[in-house]
Amino acid sequence: MITVNEYIRSSKNTTGYNIYGISAINTSQKTKYECSWHCHSSTSYCKENHVKFAKPYFTYLDPIYFGIISSLKSTGNYQLANVIFLVTIIPLVIYFLLVRSILIQIEIRKIKKSGTAI
Repeated sequence: MITVNEYIRSSKNTTGYNIYGISAINTSQKTKYECSWHCHSSTSYCKENHVKFAKPYFTYLDPIYFGIISSLKSTGNYQLANVIFLVTIIPLVIYFLLVRSILIQIEIRKIKKSGTAI
């Protein structure tokens, strides 16, 4: 992820949004052609101009999306909660489930190969 981000940063010719003394890849200006930090602050602008595939599903996705955002904000430290839950815990759970799924598939193959029924 870091490699991809840094590669993209080198190909951009715009000045990134500066936050906490760190220059982000994207600008903070509104643009209809790509998401920017303006989209982070204005989800409705992003939905109107950048989202294509999920438009028909907004009635289902919005309660989940805004529920997650409000839950993270309710912790008192949105940034830390975001990193803990969305960057650390959720990927670890997905990884665990993927490994379990692979192990179950291996067991199924062993059982099929031996001809033993459960």
